[in-house]
Amino acid sequence: MVDWSALRRMRRDGTKTTPATGENKMAQNENAKKTTCTDQPGHGTVVDNITPRQKLVIAKGLLDYQYIMDNREKNDDDFQDVYYDFYLKARGEMWNVDHRSVYFELLNGISPETTDLMGILTSLNEKLGSFEFSIGSKMLHTQNPSMPIYDSKVREYLSKKEDVKLWWKIPNRESGARRGTREVEKITHDWDELCKWYDRLLHSSQGEKWINWFDDNFQDFAGISNVKKVDFIIFATN
Repeated sequence: MVDWSALRRMRRDGTKTTPATGENKMAQNENAKKTTCTDQPGHGTVVDNITPRQKLVIAKGLLDYQYIMDNREKNDDDFQDVYYDFYLKARGEMWNVDHRSVYFELLNGISPETTDLMGILTSLNEKLGSFEFSIGSKMLHTQNPSMPIYDSKVREYLSKKEDVKLWWKIPNRESGARRGTREVEKITHDWDELCKWYDRLLHSSQGEKWINWFDDNFQDFAGISNVKKVDFIIFATN
């Protein structure tokens, strides 16, 4: 059993942590055929140029992330406090205590096998009155870590450095979406593009380089999903 109270004290004090444990929930196809991402030249330079400070950002985030994944079935007050600080604090909609209660109730009811992001977003919209793409994807990832997360840093990275044409939160004249495209259509389009990008990356030689870099630098956390390893790298470097 990991002493999470001690780990969090170590994080505040800057002390080196002890190895963390947790279930390996990766849903990867080990025998998938490797392909190249020759149309995405930026991949190699990302991990080649990561700074010590950016590595520190990843190291700090890993403690909270591992706690969340190890305690997601409890969904108690401690879990919700850590989850809120890690995933929800930046979203003003979640400052409302009643909204947080709705969110964690929905989180608790999600099957670990689900891939249905739009079902989650529909439920959030019915309860909160808005389509919460980012925090909905975080809810899905928490129960099914093979599914990616969508947030502003991912959107910025994919749009500016990978030339992925995204629509949500981007003016139509810049995204290429036709005038009058509904919000739910933009989300569906971006979710499809995001999943396809992750699939290409993780089955490419460049993606293998990203994962090897992560595993070499954070050996105690090599068991988290490859999707989340990529997410940490994007978050820290953008």
